[in-house]
Amino acid sequence: PTPLALCDDGIADQQTVFDLTVKDTEITAGDGSLEVVYYPTLLDAESGLNAIADPTAYTNTAVGTAAANPQTLHVRVTNLDTGCYAFTTLTIRVLPNPTPGLLPEDLVLCDDNSSGDAQEVFDLTQNELYIINGELNVSATYHETLADAESGDNAIADPAAYTNSNTPFQTIYVRVTNDLTSCYTIVDFDVIVNPLPQAATVTDIIICELNTDDVYSFDLEQQTALVLAGQDPLDFAVTYHATQAAADAGTEALLSPYTNITDPQTIYVNVSNTLTGCQNTSVSFVLEVQEAAQATAVALYDLCDDAVELDADPSNDRVTFDLSSQDAAVLNGQDPGSYTVSYYATQADADQGVNALPTAYENVVNPQVIFARVDNDTLIVDAGGVAQDSSVCYATATVTLAVNPLPIIDLEDNYTLCVDTNGTEVLPRLEIDTGLSDAIYSFQWFNQAGDLVGISPSYSPTQGGSYSVEVSFTATACLDTKTFQVNESAPPALTAVVTTLAFANTHVIEATATGIGVYEFAIDQGPWQSSGTFVDVSGGLHQITARDLNGCGQTTVEVLVIDYPLFFTPNGDGYHDTWNITALSNQPNSKIYIFDRYGKLLKQIYPSGEGWDGTYIGADMPSNDYWFKVLYQEPTTLEIKEFKSHFTLKR
Repeated sequence: PTPLALCDDGIADQQTVFDLTVKDTEITAGDGSLEVVYYPTLLDAESGLNAIADPTAYTNTAVGTAAANPQTLHVRVTNLDTGCYAFTTLTIRVLPNPTPGLLPEDLVLCDDNSSGDAQEVFDLTQNELYIINGELNVSATYHETLADAESGDNAIADPAAYTNSNTPFQTIYVRVTNDLTSCYTIVDFDVIVNPLPQAATVTDIIICELNTDDVYSFDLEQQTALVLAGQDPLDFAVTYHATQAAADAGTEALLSPYTNITDPQTIYVNVSNTLTGCQNTSVSFVLEVQEAAQATAVALYDLCDDAVELDADPSNDRVTFDLSSQDAAVLNGQDPGSYTVSYYATQADADQGVNALPTAYENVVNPQVIFARVDNDTLIVDAGGVAQDSSVCYATATVTLAVNPLPIIDLEDNYTLCVDTNGTEVLPRLEIDTGLSDAIYSFQWFNQAGDLVGISPSYSPTQGGSYSVEVSFTATACLDTKTFQVNESAPPALTAVVTTLAFANTHVIEATATGIGVYEFAIDQGPWQSSGTFVDVSGGLHQITARDLNGCGQTTVEVLVIDYPLFFTPNGDGYHDTWNITALSNQPNSKIYIFDRYGKLLKQIYPSGEGWDGTYIGADMPSNDYWFKVLYQEPTTLEIKEFKSHFTLKR
């Protein structure tokens, strides 16, 4: 037959799965009376052995670290009517796939056109030089789905001007095809439309100043969090500008603090995504100086966590803070009878005086910056005799809430302590280690009675029982406790007996393991089992082993099963050359008599001797069945018994 060639399966190991049977008709020329069988070697084909089990799914052979490619298989063709057969060969070959650049860069644009629709026009061919990778006779087509790329259908008509159909990102699949073999490889990249940064509308900055001169050094940066409206300040840059043109161009950024040049004065904001470069310049606000309250920032108000956070992400830690405990620090000496302190989650809420946080407040992120607002509550009476606030002015300051984590004590609930060991245990000496550093943490280990038994990062118990460890951060004194159980286990005390009589049809050994552990059993280093009962055991000396499932050791005893061999082959090859019942070798008074089929005594032997060599008066006895009688002492009852049966001599 002609060679059978397939493309590599994509793993690039020069191996793939062949359906060899597609060559059956070519080999037989359509003759239905011929059977086709495939073999890996000529020797197998000639002997009719080791046929390929599934010729419809055969993977070419791997030789060492490489694959046999091409590989020659041998075919045996048999005439089913006559049994006559002949041989031929079939060559199978794995064709290489193209080797494009596998990691083309994603194409990224800002959502500038019709902002908000997340659609832009991309030139997909920007990656083509990298993808082709300098390989000759290959071409690339672009597809919106993997299925289309695999089938080669529905290629994108104009990849140089493609508008994404999925938003905000879409995967493009590139089929790189060898134009000579049609083998192909698929790579992909994403087209991504990055949104413009959000730029929240912010209120004007109105500064309250005693005896104001209409000029003030404004902290423009206080608007940054409000403009970002929750966007990560690590991912976005906010700059401020005196004109819209400067904000659009991202130039002439104003430094903070900034002294206004008019009162009021409009400030223009540029919000840029530091990762994508996309920017938003739609926001502005006014600077205005008015008449004064003061609020002092609280750098840190911290508490210990009330639970261990297993995800180890401190930003998820939550506790309830008493915000009113910070009033005095925020007022910083101002009369609490003349000022009101309230707290807010955002600068915008603080500026508007809405959505005040409750006094008992649970943080939403850790650490969290909240905003304290101090309002001047001094009242004055206007000309009409109506009491009014002395000023619309207020002051805000940040309060940083922080939750100090509890130590994460990564210990098991139960441990095993090996006792009374005999040297066969596989568990190491029990050491319970927190894995924490004593440079950062303090430790106290307690036994079941509550006694302090250790102050190190690890502890090695000497007896079973309930234990606990208390771990605390040295810097914050935040602590947690873990209680665990130490369970003792030990190797077994083992007994094993044969519960059936000698020469029984089926021999049974019963093994019993006692001790504080949980045990399993094996015979002659065989597989382990939960039961100590072994059925249909062969004659001879056997080793019974019981081991502790916890790894605390094992015990082995020997058991003798009395039975006789069913055949022997006295051909001088060193295997089964004599016949004897060696299991009775410890009974010197036992006798064995061997007879031919007619009852003629051929030989008397002893179990402790060399046995019968298959001769009578120096002459070889023929292959046949021979009878024997044995007188022995039954081990289980110590009764003298006689047993008769037969065995086979094979030559």
